[in-house]
Amino acid sequence: MAPNKIVILYGSETGNTEDFAKILSYKLQRLHYPHTLSTVGDFNPTDIINVRYLFVLCATTGQGELPRNCHEHSFLDKNKKTLWSFLKRKNLPENFLSHINVAFFGLGDSSYPKFNYAIRKLHARMVEQLGATEIFDRLEADEQAMAGSNKGTGSGVESVYFEYEKRVLEYVEKKFPKRKVDGQMVERVAIDDSIYLQPKSHLCLDQDSKSDNTDVKVTTPLKFTNDSAIRYGKVKKNKMITAPDHFQDVREFVFTNVNNVDHKDRYEAGDTASIFPCNSDKAVQQFLDTQDHWLPIADKPLKFTNGIPDALKSGGVIEPLTLRNILKYHCDITCIPRTSLFMKIWMFATDVSRMERGEGQLEQQRDKLKEFATDQDMQELYDYCNRPRRSILEVIEDFLSLRLPWEYCLDYLPLIKPRYYSISSAPNDPNIQLTVAIVKYKTMLRKIRTGICTNFIAHLQEGEVIRYNIYNNHLIREQYKQNPMVLVSPGVGIAPLMSVIKEEPQLCDNLQLFFGCRFKDKDYIYQETLEKWGKEGRIELHPVFSRDRENSPDTKYVQDVLWKLGEFVTNLLVEKKALFVLCGASGKMPIQVRLTVIEMLKKWGGFTNDEAATSYLKEMEREDRYLQETW
Repeated sequence: MAPNKIVILYGSETGNTEDFAKILSYKLQRLHYPHTLSTVGDFNPTDIINVRYLFVLCATTGQGELPRNCHEHSFLDKNKKTLWSFLKRKNLPENFLSHINVAFFGLGDSSYPKFNYAIRKLHARMVEQLGATEIFDRLEADEQAMAGSNKGTGSGVESVYFEYEKRVLEYVEKKFPKRKVDGQMVERVAIDDSIYLQPKSHLCLDQDSKSDNTDVKVTTPLKFTNDSAIRYGKVKKNKMITAPDHFQDVREFVFTNVNNVDHKDRYEAGDTASIFPCNSDKAVQQFLDTQDHWLPIADKPLKFTNGIPDALKSGGVIEPLTLRNILKYHCDITCIPRTSLFMKIWMFATDVSRMERGEGQLEQQRDKLKEFATDQDMQELYDYCNRPRRSILEVIEDFLSLRLPWEYCLDYLPLIKPRYYSISSAPNDPNIQLTVAIVKYKTMLRKIRTGICTNFIAHLQEGEVIRYNIYNNHLIREQYKQNPMVLVSPGVGIAPLMSVIKEEPQLCDNLQLFFGCRFKDKDYIYQETLEKWGKEGRIELHPVFSRDRENSPDTKYVQDVLWKLGEFVTNLLVEKKALFVLCGASGKMPIQVRLTVIEMLKKWGGFTNDEAATSYLKEMEREDRYLQETW
């Protein structure tokens, strides 16, 4: 069977859907099914003609959009067509995909208005418009577990995925119960779970290195190869803009392109910058200490047995290639582990020499790791990893029986992915400004947790160099740029709205900014600038402080101020066709704001009931006049 006959395509923004796709691929591998695993964006459009069985797993991001890796190549190669751009061509016949049997799994967040829109777009285009045959009904999951995952059952994300996996495996095993071995058809028997499946290309010592197999170090400036799209920026400013005694450290972070003479950054209001972080030297050394058999070769030159894996190329590959450098710049050892990690490492729990209670303790650790890998209930895994926010590094420290092979570390350890931040500077300003909330908190284990990227940013000094890219989101349609705008931004949600307000010439003469924070004297970020714009008439400013009764006596949250000015705001939305832009944390806040707008439409907009008001709000969403950027 050709590997492109069965294909798994995924679109993933945060990594959840990618992990599910990798688990499905792993299960097919163990059953001897040759197949292709790829992002939607990296799959060659011309290969779709050879596909017979297609499994599509896709998350939804932004305004009901497909994730970036669906409509962009890993290396931002704009000269190549992606599968999705190809499938959207109007001249394709109605039976173009009639040769394909397809099954869809969607992952969404019900706090967004356009819940699971991305998978529905893919489904509509492939099945309804291009004639693919659906194997079974599309399954949808909800990260918030509120809107009813799996078509109303309320099942959690993992339960929905495992139901999808079960149906896929049942289908292919029924379709192909046997496989060909040495020209003979034999029963299909899965590879034993305790056997590790080697990747196509893995690490080995570079015996031909010019360094004569001696230790090598990272050079300055850092050198990354194999990604021509990557950009380098020099830090110009890294200033804390919340009060020193405030619990939240928010930074005004500014950098400029090192080669801005030849490669100017072009961006609009609402666009994002992706930053490539790295682990601390301390974390890397801790990891190496848990795997002491890695230490003798930690700084030796390495190479790949069969070329650089494609997944590693985005963002560039560190030079020189050593285990220490790989752990620092490529492996996300401080993230919370996913199921796929345990699926690939439990069989390496073999080191009885570090077990105080001998073979019995070794078997206990091995059994527990296997349980994390295979238990579909996943409650044990959630309680151990997610609830206390336990990192991969801490898991490795807990399970000292693990003796991991360094050769395959890039296969079982997740890769560091860039983190995306809304740009706060004026469009096309060479000094790119971000507004970054530094993640730092204590868990139930009383341990300090930090975000890999925000911790990386927090320690950057002026003059240091970072890797980054610019992503164009096209947030505000050109035809709406002169319309009045209602801008709503609790906390660091102000970030993209700063860019909207700074645009020259000014987008419109009626910008209403509703900004919320806790205390006027602690986290009222950009206060001086916002109040200056208010006095100049550039914006009409409506601040609110949830924990500051002296400065906010009768309102607490942004939705309270919207309601207080409800008649005025509703008139803007209905009569003046204003644009409504909401930015900030996902979860309850955007839901509360949305419910408030519906109540405003009922009271002051001429809509007599929930159905009519909701219908108008959905019309605004369809027209891209109600925009929600939450994270």
